[in-house]
Amino acid sequence: MEPIKLPQPETQIVVDHIEKAFSPCTIFAFGHKSYTNSASSLLTSQMQYGTKNHHFDLLVFSNKAFQNGASSITNTIAESSNKTITASVLLHKVTDLATKQASQQWFFDTVLRNGQRLCLDTAAPPYLLNNMPTRDIATDIAYWFKCFAVAQFNLQAAADSKHLDITLCKIALLNTAATQIALGLLRVFLGYTPNEFGLKYLLQLCGNFTDLPMQLFHQQTPEAIRRYKMLCAPTAMLNHWTRLNAAEQDFLWLLDTSISFLQLASELVTPELQRLENTFTKSILS
Repeated sequence: MEPIKLPQPETQIVVDHIEKAFSPCTIFAFGHKSYTNSASSLLTSQMQYGTKNHHFDLLVFSNKAFQNGASSITNTIAESSNKTITASVLLHKVTDLATKQASQQWFFDTVLRNGQRLCLDTAAPPYLLNNMPTRDIATDIAYWFKCFAVAQFNLQAAADSKHLDITLCKIALLNTAATQIALGLLRVFLGYTPNEFGLKYLLQLCGNFTDLPMQLFHQQTPEAIRRYKMLCAPTAMLNHWTRLNAAEQDFLWLLDTSISFLQLASELVTPELQRLENTFTKSILS
């Protein structure tokens, strides 16, 4: 496995933010992407180069972990750098390493063995009790089909509803569908089960292995941004809203995009499931 090459000082900026929020903590990097926004113009022969952006995938262990803490630090890192530095943060307590879920153990073990350690809490160093855990592939495959079924049900329920005065209820169904798709993708490709379930956060985590959510939802127009915020609004907001109407056109656009998300995710998962099944079969025969 190739070692991760991380840039400085961007890596240190991320570490500083996380340590400020969760120290003492241990941080492992298991992914990094960099890209430059560039633009050309008909009025000049020179290419105009923008700022180089960096994205980090990080696993953080801290006893100061709190609910939605990963989403919070993710937003802090992005906002402090004007989104030129972003991070997908998986935030856990060291005690989470004692999970009985085989694939979660496998994920933790893979990152601890092969990831790049950025800092260490020497008072509570993370370690696994099991020696070289293996994925529970059969359960991971079953989990994906559960997620697919739940997503499909919610999409159909939203599409079949003829009520025009509860559009936000129908969009909440789309949120649930997209959440299930993201959870299924994370389990299939990473063997990982998050402990935070905000849709925006989950879609960001999927960026470790696919650009699909960005291609579908992150169209940088004011209208697309507004609709994306509508989709990502927590379904618990239904407990507080008094008005549930919204533009039907917004709902139809989100419905079509969510249906595409399920279809394209299924196409992405199919060959990976085949690979996992082959691995599972070989392990049984060996």
